[in-house]
Amino acid sequence: MARKVVAVMAIVILSVVLVGGQTGDGFVWWGTREPIYIFGNDGFTRENGVVAGSGSAADPYIIEGWQIDMTNAAYGIYISNTTRHFIIRRCVIKLAGGAAIRLSTVRNGRIEENRLTLSDIGIHLINSHTNIITGNVVAYNHFGVVMAIGSRGNTIYGNSFIDNGLNGHDPAQWNTWHYGGRGNYWSDYEGVDLDHDGVGDRAHHPLRDRYPLIVPPVAWKQIFPVGPDFAGLTVSPCGMFVITSETPIVLEGRDPGIGLAKILYSIDGGAWREYTGPFTLSGPDGPRTVAFYGVDRLGNVEAVTALAFLLDNNPPQTAILFGYPNYLDEIGQWITSNTEITLELLSFSTYGETATYYAIDGGRWRRYTSPFTIVGPDGPRVISFFSRNASGNTEAVHSITVFKDNTPPATRGVRHLPGDAGHMTPAEQVGTVEDQASGLNDTTLPPVVERPVQTPSQRSGS
Repeated sequence: MARKVVAVMAIVILSVVLVGGQTGDGFVWWGTREPIYIFGNDGFTRENGVVAGSGSAADPYIIEGWQIDMTNAAYGIYISNTTRHFIIRRCVIKLAGGAAIRLSTVRNGRIEENRLTLSDIGIHLINSHTNIITGNVVAYNHFGVVMAIGSRGNTIYGNSFIDNGLNGHDPAQWNTWHYGGRGNYWSDYEGVDLDHDGVGDRAHHPLRDRYPLIVPPVAWKQIFPVGPDFAGLTVSPCGMFVITSETPIVLEGRDPGIGLAKILYSIDGGAWREYTGPFTLSGPDGPRTVAFYGVDRLGNVEAVTALAFLLDNNPPQTAILFGYPNYLDEIGQWITSNTEITLELLSFSTYGETATYYAIDGGRWRRYTSPFTIVGPDGPRVISFFSRNASGNTEAVHSITVFKDNTPPATRGVRHLPGDAGHMTPAEQVGTVEDQASGLNDTTLPPVVERPVQTPSQRSGS
C-alpha cells in the first residue's frame, strides 16, 4: 500500500495534521516538485499535485504544500478550462518566468495562503470568473496580480502585496478587491489611518480597494518577514531550510492501507531512531541533514527522504547613527530634514540574508536599504527599528525619540547704556520679549557633533 511520511516544522514549515482536521499556522509540506499543469476537470490527479478532495463545493480538490522553484519556468501552477471546485494553498512558488499561479478559463477556484515571489507575475487570471484570492503573500514580482481578457467576478482580499513592480492590474475593474470591510495590504499605499481601525481612510486606486489594510494581514506569519514578530520560512541560496534550535520538527505518516507501524529518522547520518514526538536540532551552527522513512504493519518500507537545513542561532544586533547636521544634549538627539540616518548591523547571521526594518512615528514597517531622512513637521519624532536573520532570529524592537528642528533662530542686537554695559532702560532695549525668553543673547552656537555608534545596550532609554 502507498504510504507517505512528511517532515513537519510546527513553526517554520509545516503544521501537524491530525485525524479530523489540521491544526497550527503552518502547512503540510510534501516537498519540492516540478511545475503543475492541469487541463480540464479530469486533470485533477495526484500526479498533478492534488492531495485530497473530490472537486465538489463541499469537498474541493486540494493542491497544498508544494515548493516549486524552477528558474524561468513558464509557470508554477497552471490550471486551464475547469469548473470543478479546488483550492491552491500554502505553496511556495518563486522564480517563474511567467506566472507563479495562472488560471485560464477557470471558475470556482480558491488561491489562499501561498507565498509567491520573484516571478514575472504572482497571480495571473485569464478569462476566469468567480474565483477567490485571499491570505497570500505576493512579493518582489514584476506584477502582483493581473486580471486579463474578461476576468470578472473574482474577489481579492486579505492579501499582502509587497514591493512588486506593479502590485495589481485590473483595467476593466470588473473584480472586487475587498470583502466584508477588509481589503488588502499594499506596500505602495500612501494613505493614513487617523481613526486607528487598521483600515486606510481613503481607497487604494486604481484598483478601488475601499478598505486598504495598514498592516500586512497574513495570519500565516511564518511565511514572510513583515514585522518583528514574524518568524520565517527561508531557503538559503543552496536550497537548505534555515532554522534555529527552537524549531520543533514533527514527522507525520500516512498509510491508507493496513496502516503505519512506525517512523524512523536519522540526524546528520547518525543512528536511526524511532520517532516518538517532535525533536529539535542542537549543536554548532551550520549545515544539517534529517532523513526519515515510514514502515507499515506488513513491513513495507518507504524510500528514505532527506531534508537539508542550515542551523542558525546567532541573533542580529543593530545600531543607529546620525549624519550631519546633528546635535546631542541633555534633552536628546536633535536633527534636521537633511540629517541622514543610518542603521548598521553590528552582528548578524553567518547564513542567509539578514534584513533590517524601520518605522517612523508608528507607521508601517519598511525594509532598510540605504540611509534615510525624516520629513514633515518639527518636534519629537520616533524611529523604531530591528533586524531579522534568515532563520527568523529577530532582535527586540528598538525605539528612539529624536527632535526634528528645521526652524532657524531669530537674533536681534541691543544698545547698551554708556558707562553701564550691564543695564539698559526700556527705551534702549531693541530686542523682543520672545528674544529675551529664548535666551538668544550669545552669538556663540554649540558645536555640531557626529553621533557615535550606539549599541542597543548603551541606549538604556530607548
